[in-house]
Amino acid sequence: MTAVARTVYPEAASGIESFVDGFLDGRLDGSAHAEGIRAAVAEVESAARSWYDAPVAELPAAERDDLLRELGADTAEENPHGTTAERVRYYVVNDLLLALYASPTGGELVGIENPQGYAGGAESYTRGPP
Repeated sequence: MTAVARTVYPEAASGIESFVDGFLDGRLDGSAHAEGIRAAVAEVESAARSWYDAPVAELPAAERDDLLRELGADTAEENPHGTTAERVRYYVVNDLLLALYASPTGGELVGIENPQGYAGGAESYTRGPP
């Protein structure tokens, strides 16, 4: 997941490994969703080893990007019960993007000052856009 995050997160993102580890601590809880994440990650890993003869984490950034595109995760609709591309989009790409952009720091990267679930105070609601 960290290797994919390094591919799909904006270049300005830092601390990716600890961020993803913290996010996964809450996600990999034995639920059906956690099993979906594990299975989708295994499919990405299997494709990397089959097509590139290396684990995802050892691929250069450009090849990780190519891998995700070749899997179809860049254009697939998210579907937890769909094709490999749809499952990778749902469990890997979308989960990583949700984690980033729902956090205050990640939200700032795209201009979301106060993501849902994080208090911003009355001041953030009463002033105009920057």
